[in-house]
Amino acid sequence: MTTTSTGRDPVAIIGMGCRLPGGITTPAQLWQALLQGRNCVTRIPEQRWKAMVGRLHPDQVPAEPFPAGVVDIDAFDAAFFGIPPDEAVEMDPQQKLLLETVYEALANASLRPSLLAGTRTGVYVGAASTDQAAINFGAGHRAGVYTSSGAGMAILANRISYLLDLSGPSLSIDTACSSSLTALHQAVRALRSGEVDLALVAGANVLTAPVITSSFVEAGVLSPTGRCAPFDQDANGYVRSEGTVVLVLRRALDAHEGGHRVWAHVAGTAIGHGGHSTHLLAPRIERQAAVIRQALADAALSPGQVGWVQAHGTGTRAGDRIEATALAHALPHRLPIPVGSVKGNLGHLEGAAGALGVMVAALAVHHGTVPPTLHHRTLRKGLEKLVRVPTHVEEWPNTEEGHPRVAGVSSFGFGGANTHALITSAPTPGRPAVEDPVPLPETVMISAHTGHALTDAAGRLAERVRTGGSVGVVADTALRHGGHHRYRAAVVAPDLETLAQGLGSVQGHTPHPAVIGPGVGPDSWPWVVFVYTGHGGHQPDAGADLMRLPAFADPVQQAREALSEHTGYPVWRPGQEITSFADAQHCTFLTQVGLTHLLAQRGIIPDAVLGHSVGEIAAASTASALPLGEAARVLAHRSRLLSGLSHEGGLLAVRAGVDRTTDLLAPYAGSLSIASYSAPQVQVVAGPHAELLHLHTALDAEGIWSRPVANAIPAHSPAVDPLVPELEDALHGLRTTAPRLPLLSTAYPDDDAMGPRLWSPAYWADQARHPVRFTDALRTAVSSSRRKPVVFVEIGPRALLVEHIVHTLGEDHPALAATTDPTTFARTMGELYTSGITPLGPIHRAHPDVVIPPGWDHTGAAPTPTTRTEEDPTPPPEGVAAHLSEEITRLLHLPDGVDMSASWAELGMESYQLLQLTSRLRRVRAWKSVDIRLFLPERRMFDVAADLQALLQTPPEGRSAVLP
Repeated sequence: MTTTSTGRDPVAIIGMGCRLPGGITTPAQLWQALLQGRNCVTRIPEQRWKAMVGRLHPDQVPAEPFPAGVVDIDAFDAAFFGIPPDEAVEMDPQQKLLLETVYEALANASLRPSLLAGTRTGVYVGAASTDQAAINFGAGHRAGVYTSSGAGMAILANRISYLLDLSGPSLSIDTACSSSLTALHQAVRALRSGEVDLALVAGANVLTAPVITSSFVEAGVLSPTGRCAPFDQDANGYVRSEGTVVLVLRRALDAHEGGHRVWAHVAGTAIGHGGHSTHLLAPRIERQAAVIRQALADAALSPGQVGWVQAHGTGTRAGDRIEATALAHALPHRLPIPVGSVKGNLGHLEGAAGALGVMVAALAVHHGTVPPTLHHRTLRKGLEKLVRVPTHVEEWPNTEEGHPRVAGVSSFGFGGANTHALITSAPTPGRPAVEDPVPLPETVMISAHTGHALTDAAGRLAERVRTGGSVGVVADTALRHGGHHRYRAAVVAPDLETLAQGLGSVQGHTPHPAVIGPGVGPDSWPWVVFVYTGHGGHQPDAGADLMRLPAFADPVQQAREALSEHTGYPVWRPGQEITSFADAQHCTFLTQVGLTHLLAQRGIIPDAVLGHSVGEIAAASTASALPLGEAARVLAHRSRLLSGLSHEGGLLAVRAGVDRTTDLLAPYAGSLSIASYSAPQVQVVAGPHAELLHLHTALDAEGIWSRPVANAIPAHSPAVDPLVPELEDALHGLRTTAPRLPLLSTAYPDDDAMGPRLWSPAYWADQARHPVRFTDALRTAVSSSRRKPVVFVEIGPRALLVEHIVHTLGEDHPALAATTDPTTFARTMGELYTSGITPLGPIHRAHPDVVIPPGWDHTGAAPTPTTRTEEDPTPPPEGVAAHLSEEITRLLHLPDGVDMSASWAELGMESYQLLQLTSRLRRVRAWKSVDIRLFLPERRMFDVAADLQALLQTPPEGRSAVLP
């Protein structure tokens, strides 16, 4: 929502992400590195250094690679963002780092990126590195379609806005080392004015162009020892570093109402310039002090409230002296002022330094702790009364009751652009609920766009699960805030330890009983068919555990009350003994009603339903053909009348085909009949006990498997004939409605023989007598799916039909069982998810402290421009068509390959893709003069291949630039 601003309202930092030296990729890892005093500065990696040396003047090549804080700039999941390999090669590493870090920061803010499309979200990127431009625009570089966009500084922000489909401002800001703090200032102003509702503030820096570093060496601002010692007596300069930081901002009131976890508030900011000093790069005390005072005024804070300052702190003699003096002038009430600088740990991120300083300050006020400054030993002489530099972890200085902790952050550009921000602590939300003493198993769902990314996502989540307090909190948060891609897995766990182990097994590709999948979902949402179990699944404890869940217990109680109105006595409830045939039927129906509602609470709604025998009553209720009260009426009278057949006979399951079973029953002269066609090789036979026993013995002798069905009566057989009129009369006046979704009859699956009497009293009387044509109903369900993938979900006290479904239809259509066993039900939710069906709930326990990180696939990282081949080898004449086909598949996803008889329009190529294809073809020397007119709309790909082949045989002086 949009709120009215006073112009000084605080802005909340609701998400943070980073890629920093030392392998730091999360706020938690950064905080631990600071508390531990870890040095994250190393040297330029050898492979990168080899490419950099060639760009240095021979007199300026050092004996060993430059000291630096570095990150992996080649690891990039281009496919996740839909960026083709050629474009990724030309892209500034800052763009790549920013894209992935933005998604991680949004996950940290519990914001799903897809939901930001079209919103008034602004992007403000501070950066000063033009290293990629030095490569893309360098002498002799072969320019391509993406050369300019790959190195343009504007694209740092614009690509983020483009990919997220944002409508707010999209700005790249360069004020040198104060760039990202200046970006923060602009974002705060936009949020306060209502210009934007959400802001992404980022800083980025990379080190690939060595000339800049050499220039700083010549200027004497870099430490020859590779150690930045802020405000230290022996400080001798800083170390250059690279990385990204992304902050997600909302107005504080909106953040609170939205239930976000707030790291800290940005209370005030100010920017200014040093003006005309002794020279361009010389800072001025009074101007730095002025910008701090302006920030205090903007925040409506007094100087005495500032407890600590994350200083610019570069470790240069002039810079440290002037900064300390300016701080003392602006904050005279707390001398010596506690200051620190993260540059001791990570080096100087230059354009990203300000955003990093804000991140450190936010963590410090959030935890109420002042982190130490690495490499500081002895305060520089002359600064003793101005500042002090904590070298050990300290508690936050005392603050007045009811007042927030306040930290200052300074950032100064070497051209005189000064920036200061005031970061304050925010109210702490309630912690996630702790583990239930008697927890039910929960299903935690994870996904990614590739298998490798899925393992990465599982590993990242495994590191965070214990912040959730309970598996339920993690499960709900993953469902609400996680992205739901095609590659999927689920972990069923009652506790966090089991969950962590299961996630670890997904990451390590090792089996674990708690893990479902990994699997790949279909391209489209499957057709879901609920199959309601018939007689035989009943058991006393069915549903007893699930009665702890209102979504199950409430509908079960409503169904019990409706059923009792027709029986005249209180009916069975979960946990009670089952003492009669009627109890068994009631158990099946009641648990099916509860399970259907429990699935609906999770957003699992069927596209079609069918029921086996008594299960058809619950199926009709789900389809709304029978209101609940009428369904209870059918069940009450059906079970009452059929229970009178208990002494008349029973049922025997036989493993044989229909024809073979018919032959086996022939000697019994009609006293035995097929009651259920359950599977191609499984039939259920009904009849008197004596004949069934005789058949069972005879089948054993022949080696044919058979098994009596416990507590059964000879339903769906001639034994029911005397009860048909009585059942129809008992149901006279039954209220039915048109089903709201396909309700497939198992009595008449192939035709509409009942006509208008379908689901009427006559139907239910006939249904109890006619055999269950289960296999035919299953095939009808598949044919009704309009060729979509079909997933069958059996619903009942326990699984009886899954095996029959698979036996009938094969493995192409998954068959799952949602039963009253909590573990089985939880596993079914995971199996539904890995089959491509994403639940919608529950999500009420989702908590902002639990971060569901995206998974990245860095196995196919594109080569950097420094290793790119500038010219492709010339294919042989017979290989031209294959070369053209390969280049087309680089641009288009064509599962069936390239149809060379198609035109580019029929292949689905856009004009910009044709430009890229043309640019790629020019990399072959013989085709360097071709242009896009090679691909006229009516021309087929085999025509283009023929023209390209002809060019291989044409002397250079005879080649035309355009072929017809």
